[in-house]
Amino acid sequence: MFRRTVFSFMILLIILPLSVFASSLEAGAIFMMIFPGSRATSMGGAFTASDGDIFSTYYNDATLAFVENKQIGWQHANWLPGLYPGMYYEYLTFLIPLGEGLNLDFAVTYLTTGETEVSDSLRDFYEEWVTYDIAFKAGGCLKLSENLGVGIGMKYIRSFLAPEIVLRDYLGLSGAGGTGQAWALDVSLLYIWNDFINAKLFGMEWLKTVRIGASLQNFGPDISYVENGESDPLPRTLRLGLSFGLLEEETHKLNLNMDLIKILIGVEYTDFQEIWRDSWKAMGIEYTLNNLFSLRLGYFLDRVGQREGPTFGAGFQYQKFHFDLSVDQEIYDFETANYRISAQLSF
Repeated sequence: MFRRTVFSFMILLIILPLSVFASSLEAGAIFMMIFPGSRATSMGGAFTASDGDIFSTYYNDATLAFVENKQIGWQHANWLPGLYPGMYYEYLTFLIPLGEGLNLDFAVTYLTTGETEVSDSLRDFYEEWVTYDIAFKAGGCLKLSENLGVGIGMKYIRSFLAPEIVLRDYLGLSGAGGTGQAWALDVSLLYIWNDFINAKLFGMEWLKTVRIGASLQNFGPDISYVENGESDPLPRTLRLGLSFGLLEEETHKLNLNMDLIKILIGVEYTDFQEIWRDSWKAMGIEYTLNNLFSLRLGYFLDRVGQREGPTFGAGFQYQKFHFDLSVDQEIYDFETANYRISAQLSF
C-alpha cells in the first residue's frame, strides 16, 4: 500500500493562493497577508488609520505612536477549516513606551496546517512533521507632533513546508530545501486631523476627528523554499486608510473606517483601471456604548481573488482589558467557519 498524505499538503499550497489570495499568485510567504485582530477583521480589515489598537502592529505601526501605556495582545483563529481542518493562526504582540513620544513594538505571527505525513510500505518509509510559517517583528514608532506619527519595523520570516528527504525522495527535487527564510521592512505614518468639522447636533459633537494612514509592508528580498530553485517575491503591500470619528462622546462613540489595499507584485503601473480592480477594498463601522460594549460591521471586496462579503463582530471592555470576537467566513465562496478571538491589556 502506498500513501502520500503529503500530497494533500502540497495541494493545499496550490488551493490556498488560488481560492484565497488569487490576486497575488506570484507571492511567497502568503501567510503575511492574513489579517489579525478581531476588532480589525470584524470591520473588514479596514484598520490602517485606526486609533492605537495593539493589533495595529500588523496594519500600521505609526498609530501606536500616540499610546502612552504598555499593551499586550493575543489572537487565535481556526483558519479556514473548510480547506484544511488542522490549520490555526496565532498572533502575539506587545508595546513598550520609552517616553518622549517613542515606543517600541513587537509581534509574532504563526500559522500551521498541523501534522503532515508520508508513508510507503514498499520502501518501509514513514515521515511525519508539522508544517508552519512564523514571522518575528520588531519596530518603533515616534510621535513627531500632536498630529503626526511615523513607524518602522523589521521582520524575520521563516516557512517550513517539508523535510529535505521528502522533497528529494518523493517529490524529485534536487538539493536541500523545504524551508524558506527572508527579511522584510515596514514603514508607516499617521496624521490626525482634529476639529475636522465638529458639527453640533442633538447636543453632541459630530465628525470631530479624521485619521489618515499609510503603510508600506513586507519590502525585502525574495524568498526561496528549495535550494537552487526559483524564488518568490514577498507580498509587498501598500495600505491607505481613513478613519472618521463620526461621534466621540463619553456615552456613545461611532467610527467609520475605509481602507484601500494593494499587493505590489506584477503591477503594470500604467494600467490604473487594472490596479483599481485588483486592489482590495475594506470598510467598517464600530459603535461603542459607555466604553463597555462594541458592535462592529464591515465589508471586504477582492474581485480578482473572489472574496466578497460582510464581516461582523463584537467586543467587551472592562477598564483596560478588551475581549473581542469576529467572523468573516461570508467573504469566501466555499463553505467554512472562520472566527477570531482576541484579547488585549493596557497597563
